[in-house]
Amino acid sequence: MAVRLHDNSRKLEGERIELRRHVRENYPLYAQWYGSPEIWHLTSWAPSPLSRSAVERLFEDRELSRTDDSFAIHIRGDDEPIGVISLMNMSEANESAELSVIVGPRDDRHRGYGTEAIDRLLRYAFEDLGLNRIGLSVFDFNEQAISAYDKLGFVEEGRFRQAIMRSTGFHDAILMSVLKSEWEPSS
Repeated sequence: MAVRLHDNSRKLEGERIELRRHVRENYPLYAQWYGSPEIWHLTSWAPSPLSRSAVERLFEDRELSRTDDSFAIHIRGDDEPIGVISLMNMSEANESAELSVIVGPRDDRHRGYGTEAIDRLLRYAFEDLGLNRIGLSVFDFNEQAISAYDKLGFVEEGRFRQAIMRSTGFHDAILMSVLKSEWEPSS
């Protein structure tokens, strides 16, 4: 099946969450998240938390990108998003993409919203876009994220050994992926 270009007007609905296209009014909130030392520590390859202008450029670039497909994560019916989820570096030739996800507010983490958002995005990637493989990287100390990815069918493919430096020293980046043939959609 050929990969179809993404539909920028689309909203994806889950049981408790909705994935909506980004609106510029949310960029300051995204800047708070991407500028947070805690979120940076858990998720980012950048050398330090991002500045507001860097975050705004990032999302402006995503709007124009033909290889990134990005959404805000909302609890159903809520106007303010709780996170960001993206398919990045989508390759039509290889029917693949990379997954990136953050849940910003600490109170909204560990409640299953991120897992549901990933599950919904996988359905979109495999069923609507016709992708075959979704990959990601996760730092070895982010055990809760690793557990969520395992639960969703991602398998470890390898590691970038001591690839990321944090205050506690060097850490591995674990490479994981899920294939369309392995994926089991939630009901």
